[in-house]
Amino acid sequence: MPFDNICLAAAVKDCQTLIGAKLTKIYQPDKYTVLLRLYGEGKQHRLLLCANPQDGRLQTTQFNAENPAKPPLFCMVLRKHLENARLLKLQQTPGERIVRLDFAAHDEIGTPTARTLVLEIMGKHSNLLLLDTPSGQIIDAARRYSHNVSRHREVLPGVTYLAPPASERPDWQRLEPEKLAELLLNGNLSLPPARLLQSTMAGLSSQLAAEICCRAGLQELNNCEQLGEYEINRLDQQLQKMRQILAEGRFQPVLLRQTNSRPAAYLGFYPLPLLAVESNIEQQEFTDFSSALDCFYQSRLLQQSFNAEQHQLAKLLNKEEQRLHKKIKLQTADLQAAGNAEQYKNAGELLTAYLHLVQPGQKQVELPSFYDPEQLTCIKLRPELSAAENAKRYFHRYNKAKNAEKQITRQLELNRAEYDYVQSLQAALAEAEDLTDLQAVSQEMQTAGYQKRHPTNQKQNKLNAGSLPPRRYQTSDGFTLLLGRNNRQNDRLSTKMAAPDDIWLHTQKIPGSHVILKREAGRDFTETALREAAALAAYHSQARQADKVPVDYTEVHNVKKPNGARPGMVIYFEQQTLYVQPRELTPCEDTED
Repeated sequence: MPFDNICLAAAVKDCQTLIGAKLTKIYQPDKYTVLLRLYGEGKQHRLLLCANPQDGRLQTTQFNAENPAKPPLFCMVLRKHLENARLLKLQQTPGERIVRLDFAAHDEIGTPTARTLVLEIMGKHSNLLLLDTPSGQIIDAARRYSHNVSRHREVLPGVTYLAPPASERPDWQRLEPEKLAELLLNGNLSLPPARLLQSTMAGLSSQLAAEICCRAGLQELNNCEQLGEYEINRLDQQLQKMRQILAEGRFQPVLLRQTNSRPAAYLGFYPLPLLAVESNIEQQEFTDFSSALDCFYQSRLLQQSFNAEQHQLAKLLNKEEQRLHKKIKLQTADLQAAGNAEQYKNAGELLTAYLHLVQPGQKQVELPSFYDPEQLTCIKLRPELSAAENAKRYFHRYNKAKNAEKQITRQLELNRAEYDYVQSLQAALAEAEDLTDLQAVSQEMQTAGYQKRHPTNQKQNKLNAGSLPPRRYQTSDGFTLLLGRNNRQNDRLSTKMAAPDDIWLHTQKIPGSHVILKREAGRDFTETALREAAALAAYHSQARQADKVPVDYTEVHNVKKPNGARPGMVIYFEQQTLYVQPRELTPCEDTED
């Protein structure tokens, strides 16, 4: 969602408590972000100013940011002019996404000076500038540019600061009611109401325009051709209410997320509860806007870290999968070639039986078959060898081929088992919901040799992996289901946590999670519980997108783990099979069983 001028107004309100605080530290984590540490009223505060083209914002924050070892030039300029300064004023330019922070500072020789930090939130043109307050000259900026980039103004040290050009459209916050009808009716009436509002007024984001139209009851209109006095009055009433909320600072910040989403991925933020959202979107309320922003951006940062780590692990597993696929393909071809061993044996036996028919120096000979004397078998010979030596050579090739067949068969079995194991790791990786789940998969990959070990993290990784509880679900008729998050947890679930008479379920010959259907005293398993458990097992497998998936089930005492088997690998018997459509169930809270 856009950080519009209402968002900035809510953020400015949060930051008013910092007025009078002393600026003690300045950091610049990246090119567009500055973090100010202030001390006031006996407490430390952090103020974040971000001019990132996508994430421009102002907020107080509870989190530190990782800083570069060598501070950027702009950061050193800020430290020179603003360290130990006192924040005097923090004000938003009316109708704009521009905020000015005025400081009382001192120069190098201790003479009092005034400095202003300006944050401009304008998408790809966002910027952060330090000004000499009395003269209005730019001391420095996060983004410098000349008239070659912008005809309106230059942003260079020593140049007088000019504010970004104002829009020619009237500001929605200062629009006279009688002008509203004139503006709308002279606009493009083929547009929907929200688009028409945006095109005729300045300072309205797409979200705010949609919200005003929704509160006015006009969200269903496809265009404004039938816009009349009643509808325009409704819009005017909502615009006035929004202006009043803004003037009084009556903000009620919310974060938006999809209902029951796992993991909790926030879709956006706003300083007011929204009506213009879909029914499957829930809104989490916060006491102040900065706390909502903290939650949103920390959640997104964790999601970005999760995506990067998941991508890296997937890359390693894909590499192993391709390596094993290539080996299996080559060994299968070698096994087929080794199948010619009987031909070598037959050639040796024929040569031994018909030595008298082989003439010295022959390159090949045709000899009658043992089983059909009318059929001749052509045998290639080495002319420099005798018939007996050629026979001996064929018996040697026979023995070599038979030994190779045994070796290749054994290696092929091992590689196919490893290939299945790698696919099970890929399934666990796809099931991971947070960084802790990824750590469990990463630890298993390190143990298997697919990833380099990180000695400093081994103890923590082992703790996290071992402390993960299985996911818990409940069938529609009240039976408890437990689902393993990864191979190690599948082992623990199936061999230690489950009771012997519980039901174990797994997709047939398809990598996926183990599912346990818990038995309850005095109740027999129902067909509904079995089918829902099977649908859950199918959903948490590599066959999630299929229409019908075979799922085997049996009692837990029929499930065994062979000695030396890899994590998650079991054998089972006396199973039955259900064909179900994959389906996710609503999870319960994660707890130990």
